[in-house]
Amino acid sequence: MATGGRVKLYCFNESLKWNDMGTGRISLMYLERLQGLAIIIRSEADGSLLLESRVTQDKNYQKQEETLIVWTEEIQESNGDLAISFQDMKDCDDIWLKLCEYQGKDPIECSQEFSEDGEISDQLADTSATIELPPCELSKLEEIYSIVTSALSAPVPREELSLVLERDNYVQKLLDLFKVCEDLENYDGLHLLYNIFRTLFLLNKVAILSVMFLPSNIMNVIGVLEYDPGKPQPVPHRKYLEQTSKYKDVISIGNSEITEKIHLTYKMCYIQEVILPTPSLFEENMMSAFNSLVLYNKSDIVNSIQDNGRLLYELLSNLKSESIAIEKYREYALFLRELCNFAQSLEMESGTKFYHRLCAFELMPALEHMLSCEVEDVVGVAVDIINQISEYNTSILRDHILKQSDAEEDSHFLNMIIGLLVDAQFTSIDVQLVVLIKTLIDPENIMTDPTAHTVEKTIFLNYFYRHCMHRLMAPLMSQTTGDKISKDTGSNAVLLSHILDLLTVCVEKHSHYIRKYVIDKNLLGRVLVLMTSAHRHLILASLRFCRKIIGLRDESYYLYLTKHDLFGPIIKTLESNGDRYNMVNSAILEMFEFIKTENITTLIMYTVEKYAQTLQGIKYVSTFEALKLKYDQKVDANSKVSETPKGIIHGSVNRFRRDPRELDEDEESWFNEEEEAIVSENVPPRSSLSSLSRLSPPVTNSLSPPPTSPSSPPHISFYPFGNLPRPRLIRSTSPVMQPKAPSALHSLVDYDEDSDEETGGDEDDAGGSSPAKRQKLDDS
Repeated sequence: MATGGRVKLYCFNESLKWNDMGTGRISLMYLERLQGLAIIIRSEADGSLLLESRVTQDKNYQKQEETLIVWTEEIQESNGDLAISFQDMKDCDDIWLKLCEYQGKDPIECSQEFSEDGEISDQLADTSATIELPPCELSKLEEIYSIVTSALSAPVPREELSLVLERDNYVQKLLDLFKVCEDLENYDGLHLLYNIFRTLFLLNKVAILSVMFLPSNIMNVIGVLEYDPGKPQPVPHRKYLEQTSKYKDVISIGNSEITEKIHLTYKMCYIQEVILPTPSLFEENMMSAFNSLVLYNKSDIVNSIQDNGRLLYELLSNLKSESIAIEKYREYALFLRELCNFAQSLEMESGTKFYHRLCAFELMPALEHMLSCEVEDVVGVAVDIINQISEYNTSILRDHILKQSDAEEDSHFLNMIIGLLVDAQFTSIDVQLVVLIKTLIDPENIMTDPTAHTVEKTIFLNYFYRHCMHRLMAPLMSQTTGDKISKDTGSNAVLLSHILDLLTVCVEKHSHYIRKYVIDKNLLGRVLVLMTSAHRHLILASLRFCRKIIGLRDESYYLYLTKHDLFGPIIKTLESNGDRYNMVNSAILEMFEFIKTENITTLIMYTVEKYAQTLQGIKYVSTFEALKLKYDQKVDANSKVSETPKGIIHGSVNRFRRDPRELDEDEESWFNEEEEAIVSENVPPRSSLSSLSRLSPPVTNSLSPPPTSPSSPPHISFYPFGNLPRPRLIRSTSPVMQPKAPSALHSLVDYDEDSDEETGGDEDDAGGSSPAKRQKLDDS
């Protein structure tokens, strides 16, 4: 069943009048009784049936205007015309599509305007006597207003009124009457004329609006709209347009018709955006004709100017010039922005063609020159234009950016934009700059054919991380060299928040590109230094960045995070926050709740082993108790695994994978190399190994005992006998919270067959080794 919202039902009777049959709710449903689809309308007052009409192939349904469906129905052995008027255009479209789909017809071909349908137009013309306007006189204004207002409530009377207004040239007569009222200072008449013309806009008729927007009439229309009865004094719109807002002929267009259309369109936009009240949701559908006229004029102006090669060459050449006075240069920049604003009325394909046309006249070098200008409003204009280009096709900008890869980095287009942000020279455009950079670095915005998408993404991201990332990160890296932020001012906190916002986009969109950068530069560690800031919004931005990384479920990040103990600043902030219930507290708790809910083993083990003593006092949420419980469960499960027989066939890898995600070859290689580097720094000299070989009995478990303090260094587990395999790093953690049993301290190293014989005594040996032996092993 399809429903279509609130409607009015009309029937064209024998007296050639449209009768209002009532208001109700419409639906399309299959009725078994009628053996087909039916239009059902039930009264909204009492639920009674207003219409039940079976949809058949021989019924000629027509969609008139945007909210009217008309057809001929057999009523009591005679034919009658029915019309359904929809309150909402979308509801009309939905029902119309269902009707056409059921009949197997093209919905576009069946749709038509009243003016294009001869039969309907003739019927309305014949019934125009139902609405007659009195002579356009001062004494009749109240009657005219009453007729116009009553006709607006339903589509059919609205059509009849429109025909009468067009036929009798009534709009022109009303404008002539306005001059009389204004000369006589007849404010009652002027207030009535305001209400009449306000209603004429809502008729939504191009023919009527075209008369109102004639160059000879539009200022009088604006004059009528000055006399709003809801305001104590008339608003001097005409004075503003004629004296304050003056047209500047920055460049000679050379076409008087286009120049006149520019003047006219500006005044139409002024009426639309300044004078008329903000339309309600229902009235928005009744202003489509006005919007269409404005868009048509803008498109016509843009198409004419882009075909004028002389004008484009002169404009963009002046914007690249060093010798133009700043006032004149500002006018050229504003002209270009206005032209690009008008271009927003173009379809996507036409808009892309327009910007390619400008690029042929060196638009991008002109924009670079504008960005390098030290005048804030000129730079702001350039950023606005670049944002408008990105709305149509970011590849236009990316293609230009990639062509500069061999040039000096400071002159790169993208680095110029980043420089404006990080240098904080013009803080009023920071938000626009952040939006622009986000758009450019988001690979999803690359608009190319599917086969080239991956290639272009790879090339651009390689360029960005090679030439631009260090420029973007410069303020962050320079201010987080110690344990505290070095410059904690309000403006600097805002800048760093913007940078973290962009970094969060990178983490979300750039996968291994940003992962390598974060790990190589210890970027998360630098970001968490910002937790020491006095500005809460910066602390929250840091937490958002950390939370985004954790939410990726990437084991590489988890290993990096635990290796550098990066939860330290977060736990410290949680401690210092105390019992205060605020956004910082909620953000930290939510992060640990996510770790618990998603069962991220690596972070659970790290958090409990390192910070259990600190967190055990937090009882107002159950998060940390649940983390401790999960930790105990995993330790017990791991102990049971360590007790199983080990051999060539039953070899057990106790160093379990803590996340189902497998590392790819590049990631595995990266971590292996890092691990080997760490091991090489901690492996004792070969001479010290001989002392280990003399130990008796043979050691079958890890030779490294549990660390004795949180500051204990990592221990290296290796074989004391035979060939020495590649050591494996075991990262020790603080035993703040002891496991349930000594068996929890299981080995994280796989052993050869010859060391598996004494498996049964592993746990006892490990737990019962003498202090002397432990000291000797530590010393070695």
